[in-house]
Amino acid sequence: MNIRISEKQWLDVERLTSLSFVDAVEFRPETGCILLVAENNHVLGPSLVVAEVLEPECGELLEQGSGGITFASRFLRRALLRVRERGLQGFLTVHTHPMSDQRVSFSSFDDASDPELMSNFYDLEPNGKFGSVVLGRDSICARLWRNGTPVYLKQLVRVGEQLSFRELSGKPIKETPKPSAIFYRGSLISGAGAMYQMSKLRFAVIGVSGTGSLMVELLSRAGAGEIALFEFDIADETNLNRVLHLRQCDVELKTGKADRLRDAVRETGIPTKVTVIRGGDIRDASVADELRGCDLLVGCVDRDWPRLILCEVAYQYLIPYIDLGSEIGAVDDAIQSLDARVSYVAPDRPCLMCSKILSEERIRLEGYREAERSRVIGMGYSKDLPLGAPAVMDLNMRSASIAMLWIRHLLQPFLATPLPHALKEAVTNFKTKQVNYARNPECRVCGPLRLGSGSRFRLTTRPAATECSEPATHAREANSEGIA
Repeated sequence: MNIRISEKQWLDVERLTSLSFVDAVEFRPETGCILLVAENNHVLGPSLVVAEVLEPECGELLEQGSGGITFASRFLRRALLRVRERGLQGFLTVHTHPMSDQRVSFSSFDDASDPELMSNFYDLEPNGKFGSVVLGRDSICARLWRNGTPVYLKQLVRVGEQLSFRELSGKPIKETPKPSAIFYRGSLISGAGAMYQMSKLRFAVIGVSGTGSLMVELLSRAGAGEIALFEFDIADETNLNRVLHLRQCDVELKTGKADRLRDAVRETGIPTKVTVIRGGDIRDASVADELRGCDLLVGCVDRDWPRLILCEVAYQYLIPYIDLGSEIGAVDDAIQSLDARVSYVAPDRPCLMCSKILSEERIRLEGYREAERSRVIGMGYSKDLPLGAPAVMDLNMRSASIAMLWIRHLLQPFLATPLPHALKEAVTNFKTKQVNYARNPECRVCGPLRLGSGSRFRLTTRPAATECSEPATHAREANSEGIA
């Protein structure tokens, strides 16, 4: 099991523990804090998701010497009450070992005191998750307690302007292996560490038509470890000009788009594993739940409802989300604009609702059956008309290539930082614009109380409650309008 934490939260941890590692100070005390956590119990990506860093108040750290620290019962009680108030899973205590410069491990004092302390927590919350973290200068170790036995955690994943990974073994950062010959030239952009991490990650590509099929190609050729495909549509003749690897025989055999892409990657001999998520429609809660087992989400859909779900998953489970969009503007068959957009959604960045890319009205319309939607629009009850999706591969390539470079950058920065909230390229006049948005602190999607908040997937904003089509039942009808 891993720990997932936002970059801002980790900076708070470093600030609260920094006094333990100041060389200029003769006496370096142990310091600490508490991490309130939810749980992602997906079988492929189990993790404790940090929802809040609880800072000690005056008098809540006792016996704060260089060889030990005691958390006041008031501090621990405050943490437990906060867990209950927010509906979280539990918490991890964090303390430092100031003299551990290279390696760190739990001391004999920790081993003697933790079992009784954790047992008290489990008596109060039998279904909770409780454990501890110890920090050295350049190392970290963490463990949960279950039935009086420590279970050591594997990795700390920090999500923010970078996507970084730290082993929780208590050892210094080890040298990463060099990439295999097939990916060697890619290391000129992504170094060995980034290439190695790429090979360990599980990417979700949601929608594998015009843009999604390109992203699958780029990810596999960048050395992605696994790609999970979320797509429910089958091949038809209108897809042949814009879905990579699709053939006439696939149309005749009614082959699933995702199945064809999986086979195409296998045929290349590239070691990327491709998994097709059965059902494929993330508007079905059981399918959306599978997103929790991925390390990075790549959204290649052109409707608002699926994008809302991806935003929700990104904030609840601290999983970064790259969203791609293309738009063709035309009047009387004359092209007015060709635009490609890439957005990056992550903790402490605005969601697509705050970025005005999503509209609650469009989400509501997408929840209606086709006949009801047409009636609502026809009667003038909605100003938001569903837009047709562009079907031009050349334009989709612009978005896909930028998105892939951003993914490489998250693993090893080489672009200007920080990344803009969105990058928009107007191809008709060759202008590229960085766009940043104000984040609404009261947003139901990305507000502070949403960060790392869910033990299971749930939506805070849903489509219309009446006359709403069931996603699983009407998946084919929805796809004819380009939802995935």
